[in-house]
Amino acid sequence: MTLLKILLKALLYTSLTMANSLLANNDSCQPSSVKVQVLGSGGPELTIDRASSSYLVWLNDKAIVMIDTGGGSSMRFAQSKARWTDLQALLFTHFHADHSSDLPALIKASWFGGRQRDLSIFGPFAQDFMPSTTGFLQSLFGEKKGAYQYLSDFYDNDDEVADYRLIPHDIENITGTQLIFQNDKMTISAQQVKHGSIPAFAYVINICGLTVVFSGDTNGDGFENLTLAKTDFFIAHNAIPESAGRIAKLLHMTPTQIGEIAKHLNTRKLILSHRMNRTLGKEELTKKLIQKTYKGDIFIANDLDIFELESD
Repeated sequence: MTLLKILLKALLYTSLTMANSLLANNDSCQPSSVKVQVLGSGGPELTIDRASSSYLVWLNDKAIVMIDTGGGSSMRFAQSKARWTDLQALLFTHFHADHSSDLPALIKASWFGGRQRDLSIFGPFAQDFMPSTTGFLQSLFGEKKGAYQYLSDFYDNDDEVADYRLIPHDIENITGTQLIFQNDKMTISAQQVKHGSIPAFAYVINICGLTVVFSGDTNGDGFENLTLAKTDFFIAHNAIPESAGRIAKLLHMTPTQIGEIAKHLNTRKLILSHRMNRTLGKEELTKKLIQKTYKGDIFIANDLDIFELESD
């Protein structure tokens, strides 16, 4: 073999090795490659600096899961520099407006985004005055009677004009934890929780050896059915103070309850979100009440905050 051939072969080997290394790095599944971002840290009130409830889970600088699409989340999604093409799943905790109202804006914008694969959407079952996930999408994008029927190509139009379709999945009305999504890097499970009479779910995302729990809106009932070895991040909704009235406590967790659940979930780090006027300014008191039972780190969420997860 000539010296030139030897050099060319060595160069080719080096190039292939570097390419494989880059591909491996781009597709790695390390705890340090996972991030959680708060798109909307507010509630249903109109505020100048908080979008309503919405979150992203990032892997290798790609937003792969979105949780809720409350008012203002479409703008925050753009500000985060996430790409709709990267999403693998969209989860709805429930269908109150402050958790779902920006979905049509996001779907319209996606027309210009180049997504080429279907998007699975997971959310609650139906009851007397709330739609199922399938019914929710039908009411928005149904070809005949949808509020945004001009976007029906993304849902139930057979003309195949759109490059992808929204695929709804109605989570079952059972008390146990349900596995709803799985691939080689991630599993997503849903746990039914109590939010007054509204069907609602908390979500557990296991990704690259890390566990992230999103409470959604809940009074705390349902978490007793969820047993985890550890939770790296618990994103809990701090919508009411300890002194809230009886009706509010049917819908949301008090700080004391948040602390008890964070302890039950063996939480490493707790993020308080879904902040409302009745809890704003009470952060120190809220922390003190939580710390009576939970001894880990507590973070107060603001829009676009990013939390990086690290292994033990």
